[in-house]
Amino acid sequence: MITIRRDTLAYELLTFLAYVGEFPYSSLQLLGNSEVYRKLIYKLSQEQTYRIPNQPNLISGKLLNISGGKNLKTIRLSQKGVAVLEIAHPIAADYYLRVYGKTNPSSAPQKIDRRHRVAETVAFFRLLGVETRPFELPTLQMSCFEKIVPEEPSFYTGHELKHFGQDSVNKIAFSRITGMLFSHGGCYAVYNSRGALMNWNGRGEGKVKLHLSSLARMNAGIDEVESALMIAADYEIAKQTLAFLGKVNRVEMRFDSIYTHLHFVPMNSFGVRLTKLLTLPDWKETLLSLLFDDSELSGMGATFCYDALRDGTYMLSFLDSDIFRLNAFWETVRYQKYQASIICFPEQVPFLRSFLRDKVALQTVTMDMVENAINYEGNDAYE
Repeated sequence: MITIRRDTLAYELLTFLAYVGEFPYSSLQLLGNSEVYRKLIYKLSQEQTYRIPNQPNLISGKLLNISGGKNLKTIRLSQKGVAVLEIAHPIAADYYLRVYGKTNPSSAPQKIDRRHRVAETVAFFRLLGVETRPFELPTLQMSCFEKIVPEEPSFYTGHELKHFGQDSVNKIAFSRITGMLFSHGGCYAVYNSRGALMNWNGRGEGKVKLHLSSLARMNAGIDEVESALMIAADYEIAKQTLAFLGKVNRVEMRFDSIYTHLHFVPMNSFGVRLTKLLTLPDWKETLLSLLFDDSELSGMGATFCYDALRDGTYMLSFLDSDIFRLNAFWETVRYQKYQASIICFPEQVPFLRSFLRDKVALQTVTMDMVENAINYEGNDAYE
């Protein structure tokens, strides 16, 4: 017999599926300990008897459905799972029925892939402790200027960004965006490239950025969304992304003409700790103050993209994993033949060595060193 109560993994999993709709079986590590979740999902997908506290009757059935194969293998709530959730967490069940329960989800591979991208992104931010539950977040609006979003980090999924204004047009229909991350007065557009190079639609993403900026202005007092965060399998995707930029002839179609910053985050425990840094108050100034003296910092009059000048060496911090700034720095130093150095984490070294071809010196600091220096404890995503 399995008990469904608030302090159990079963309860957390059912609630999570209620607002993401479905989750890829191949990404269980993003939920926590993959083996623990694999066993739990197997049990919940079989005929079982369940007890819900304060309910006199036991419930029998299977709470999850598993369908598809290989990369399309997906986990969804069963009808019995929704019925159990209506008792255990009626608000979550109401959200599921309102958003997903009216029609059967499309089985087209591209539709499943889209839903999996969003679900993985939500799971990733849950590992950071970011609020991702739409029924626990204030509803975004476009009727007045009001500070709606919480000060603490919060993530709004693509579904929450779709429909605003008098029309019913899906404002992000042709975008690859998975949501928006608000954090301490800042905002990131969030993308999930998974294990392949993302096929950008320059005009489409440009329109989406305008929509996101309007939402940020009306709900968070942020003038413009200038930064994006890309989650992906590993840094090989970052290398492919930068290589693809060089093949786009029309400037307006390049992704770096839409967003000023693109923070690349691998979908692993290091990526969780890295993203946690990017959600701290004044994170950029904090990191630069750890690495450089005030007299070394480039300041507003810098002629190109670098952070500090030390003993004739132009230096860039890659601790924020901003691949657009990295690319701009590299494009200058490679042709001007400046003496250059980049400060990075050891996990970023293979990518940087491959991208820079040993033309720029690398200096490393560990994540533990950075977290200890700012008196902050990072997350072990797989504890």
